[in-house]
Amino acid sequence: MAVTNRNSALYTKLYTNKYLAKTSDLGGRVKPIPFSHTVVSGEVGGASALVRDTVNLCVIRAYDTVIGLYIAANDLWASAGTNGTLQIGDSGDDDRYMIATELYTAAGGPIATALLQVNVLPFAGELYQPTADVIVLGEYRVANPVVGKIFKGCFLVIPGT
Repeated sequence: MAVTNRNSALYTKLYTNKYLAKTSDLGGRVKPIPFSHTVVSGEVGGASALVRDTVNLCVIRAYDTVIGLYIAANDLWASAGTNGTLQIGDSGDDDRYMIATELYTAAGGPIATALLQVNVLPFAGELYQPTADVIVLGEYRVANPVVGKIFKGCFLVIPGT
C-alpha cells in the first residue's frame, strides 16, 4: 500500500494556496498573561449551579490565539475527601481553558494524574481566538475552597492583529 501525504488546513492556506495570513497564523512572539487569586471568606463552590462562585482572572484580547495554560495551586481543598474542583472558562464556555480539575495537593498543582497531561488546555481552548476581548473566569465546583489558599498561572497567547 502506498503512503499518502496530506496538507493540514493551515498549511494549504499559507503554503499551497498562498492566501493572506492573519498575524497569528504565521506564529510570532508569544505573550504571557499571568493571573493569581487568593481565596477570601465567603467564596463558595457548591454542587448546585446556583451557588458556584466565579473569579475574574484576566482578559484575553480579541484575535489573540491561545496556545497554552500553566496553573499551580496551593491545596485549594483541604483533602482528597473534600473533592472540590476548579474549572477555567469564559462567558461563552465555562470550561474552555481547563475542565473541572481537583487541586487539593499541598505540593501545589493539579493532582498527580492530571499532571500526565502535556497541556492543560482542552480541545475547545487550544488555538481559540476570541473575536472580542473575553474575561477569563475561574469557577469553583462541588465544594467550597479553603480561605487563604492560592491558585495562579499564566496563559500563553500569540497576539492578533
